[in-house]
Amino acid sequence: MAAIKSKGTKLEKRFFKAIAPLAIEDFEYYPEDIPGKPDLAHRDSRIAIFVDSCYWHGCPQHLRMPSSNRDYWSKKIARNRRRDRKIKKELEDEGWKVLRIWEHSINNPRALKWWVTRINNLVNERRASEGRGNDC
Repeated sequence: MAAIKSKGTKLEKRFFKAIAPLAIEDFEYYPEDIPGKPDLAHRDSRIAIFVDSCYWHGCPQHLRMPSSNRDYWSKKIARNRRRDRKIKKELEDEGWKVLRIWEHSINNPRALKWWVTRINNLVNERRASEGRGNDC
């Protein structure tokens, strides 16, 4: 378990590479002071992005529960999902837009492109609604 990385994973790097062409300034990677420590955050537009692996976060489509120690893993993943919901609510109560992006979406080129477009649009919309203009 100690060898499992919590940040800087291949999945996150693939996602970060995909959004890099947007050239949106002020994205922060792994901000420690934002609840839940999102993988990526944009403070100006108050967008927090979490990249969720299908296994650790219990994807309803792709989670394959291990055959050994099944009780432990089902409880562990259930705790992760409860924590994810709690963090989402806490951030939303503070005015953040929370995006949780599944691993399978990042591994699918069409879905990844959709997410990149959505993030770009959200940053622009939220900036415009705050009167900061549409400069990305």
